[in-house]
Amino acid sequence: MFTSVILGAGKSTRMKSNKSKLLFDIAGKPVINHIITSLKNANSQKNICVINKNSQGIKKILDEEKVDHAYQSVLNGTAGAVKAALKKKTISNSKLLILCGDIPFIKSTSIKKLVNKLKHFDAVVGTVELDNPKGYGRIIRENNKFKSIIEEKESTLTQRQIKEVNTGIIAIHEKLLREYITKIKNNNQKKEYYLTDIIKLLVDDNKKITSFKFGNELEVTGVNSKTDLVNLEQKYLRQKAEKLLESGTLIRDPSRTDIRGNLRVSKNVEIDINCVFEDDVSLGENTVIGHNCYLNRCKIGKNVFIKPNTIIFGATIGDKCTIGPFARIRPGSKINSTCNIGNFVEIKNSLIGEGTKINHLSYIGDAILGKNINIGAGAITCNYDGINKNKTIIKDNSFIGSGSMLVAPVIIGQESFIAAGSTITKDTLGSGNLTIARSKQMTIRNWKTRTTNTKKKK
Repeated sequence: MFTSVILGAGKSTRMKSNKSKLLFDIAGKPVINHIITSLKNANSQKNICVINKNSQGIKKILDEEKVDHAYQSVLNGTAGAVKAALKKKTISNSKLLILCGDIPFIKSTSIKKLVNKLKHFDAVVGTVELDNPKGYGRIIRENNKFKSIIEEKESTLTQRQIKEVNTGIIAIHEKLLREYITKIKNNNQKKEYYLTDIIKLLVDDNKKITSFKFGNELEVTGVNSKTDLVNLEQKYLRQKAEKLLESGTLIRDPSRTDIRGNLRVSKNVEIDINCVFEDDVSLGENTVIGHNCYLNRCKIGKNVFIKPNTIIFGATIGDKCTIGPFARIRPGSKINSTCNIGNFVEIKNSLIGEGTKINHLSYIGDAILGKNINIGAGAITCNYDGINKNKTIIKDNSFIGSGSMLVAPVIIGQESFIAAGSTITKDTLGSGNLTIARSKQMTIRNWKTRTTNTKKKK
């Protein structure tokens, strides 16, 4: 068990924006949410985020995630931020993990391994080797033993050739941190109090210091500008897509597949280009996802064909269904097996029974449809009366003609036939009966021509 301190009080000036870099979305959610999720999954007992007085957007997220916060009134460096966190009464007699708030892709497994090293050491520093270490503090060693961390602005030309760099992540015992943080000086170009200076102080007093080297630099890459944000997201998303490709999923182009959440894939799945997956999505065996599809928080069954340009959000699709192209399946919808939901069909908060077909240009909202129903082109459920949402029930084996309007609340009886162009406001009998509800067709003779009307207007 340990306590985490997230450093997030910076002004984010390099983002050239009016909001903190921690609030920018990356891979489907804000940077700060990624870090909080990883810490919780690593069993961090208590999480505290250090912010400044203008960080109301961050505070809102922290409150939603039940994460404590501390204000850094004077932005005088990372050591100053940690001092602000240490004022919280909840930090006592514990192991502390201190990390920057701009590293969204740190893994919970790595966090656990790093913190576990505190069992045998006084402090653990997270490091990583970079081909281009420019901008990072370098790890200084003597006889392969940890000596200190030196910021790049304070380093010599020789020291700048070192590829092992500081990640800004430190695990340390709380009592030791309180003792040594007060000894940190601001004898540097920026006149700031660097938390990294504590390492040299500990080493000079013969404290046991070690490092934990991250194997994947994406875990500890920070977001300091919009260029960083875009580049990091692209690398991360491509890595996730390539991992699926290697495991057997046919992804036509990993560089044009965005897996922004948790995508679970069964055998023999194919994913075409420009598809986006957010939140939790599962794809059953032998399912094919066409190009330009968006799937968010949904479950797709086996042998399903999601045709191009389809949106599925918060819904469940049964086995052997065909959805799309250009279909939109909204939250609360469940489509049972062997259904066909065609082009420009929108379904919202509805249950669609097995074998039902809704092939063209329809809206089905707040409805329960039985088995083997056919919905003609342009037929809709009128579910909203201006105040309340009302339910439409269509029972098994019914046929709804093209251009029909079913005004809820209404029940279409089993084996009903609704004539094309009907507006249905009352329950139907079903049992093979045909219901027609349309105005009588009339022809008014000698009606003026469009040309005559145009002349009159002039």
